[in-house]
Amino acid sequence: MSILQYIGNTPLLKLHTEPDMSEVYVKLECFNPGGSIKSRVAVRMVENAERDHILSEGDAIIEATGGNTGVGLAIAANVKGYKFIAVVPDNYSQKRMNILRVYGAEVITSDSSQGNDSHILLVEKMVREHPEYKWLNQFTNEASVDAHYYGTGPEIVEQIMPDAFVASIGSAGTFQGIASYLKNINSNIKTYVVQPEGCDILNGKAIKHKIQGVSLGIKPPILNYSLIDGYIDIEYAEVRKEIDELVRKEGILLGFSSGQNIVAAKRIARELGVGKKVCTVAPDGGENYVDELICN
Repeated sequence: MSILQYIGNTPLLKLHTEPDMSEVYVKLECFNPGGSIKSRVAVRMVENAERDHILSEGDAIIEATGGNTGVGLAIAANVKGYKFIAVVPDNYSQKRMNILRVYGAEVITSDSSQGNDSHILLVEKMVREHPEYKWLNQFTNEASVDAHYYGTGPEIVEQIMPDAFVASIGSAGTFQGIASYLKNINSNIKTYVVQPEGCDILNGKAIKHKIQGVSLGIKPPILNYSLIDGYIDIEYAEVRKEIDELVRKEGILLGFSSGQNIVAAKRIARELGVGKKVCTVAPDGGENYVDELICN
């Protein structure tokens, strides 16, 4: 037995909503070891790399991460005996970077002024210079889809049968895996992508924004755009207000991407009306963003 076996099977919370809205449910991924949905992906990537003989004992894993995948990889690396290097944009949560360090990761920061994908570009450079590093690459690794197609998606269906699903996109594994599973179960389920106002995931464009880990200004290689039934643009002020309301009305403190997802889910719930179910995910909790929440 190890802590890795307790990843998954997270609770699905029904939110309090207005009487004329659909029911809104949110999968609380902060209950995973490591505190986020990315623990699912991290362990799946490591286990698949072991299966395919990509990783050997003592190897150094490197990953471009906003923090959550990094924490999951750090946990897996510690349990399984690997080194871990996390490359994080320098404008991301300092608390999350410190958590990575506490878990034993080597943290290297990229220059965020070079773009939302600065950490990815730096990893590409480092791998060229150090071919011994093992880059599992959540942005192209099918394990990031499998973790949700075989894990999160079936869990949602066991808990409810949604009429719509909404999620933000970073690496796209969460949306791709869950949306694929849901549409295979019932092709009438609508699946929507959420993005910060001013970003354009369809064309791989992003402006600078405050929702960490999403809309990175790339077209994710693993994303099947035919799964997307619509795009929902969300303003930061809506997200910030929603996070405060969730604390006061639901008693849960969530991160920025979670707030964005829930704003979008409620928007769809208003459009669909009574008698339907809308589901989304809360990728992590808000504890690691307290400094940003207080300042903003």
